Amino acid sequence: MPEIPVTALHNYMQNRGMLHLLSYADIPSGPCDQQVWTIQCKINGAVMGVGTGRDKQQARRLAAQQALQVIRSESH
Repeated sequence: MPEIPVTALHNYMQNRGMLHLLSYADIPSGPCDQQVWTIQCKINGAVMGVGTGRDKQQARRLAAQQALQVIRSESH
């Protein structure tokens, strides 16, 4: 079963007692009928991942995936 990035990031942060440091900023752009979402995934206020998509869910998934990659590379 493939990893779900938002859930995996949530679990990663929770297991380390740092879930309270995780936040997202939702930034819409474009006209309502062609809106694009950019989501910033932040840890302790620092942007760790950015995702862009036609809906919030897709953009959040991409941002969480990028943040996970950064966190995992820093912990090795």
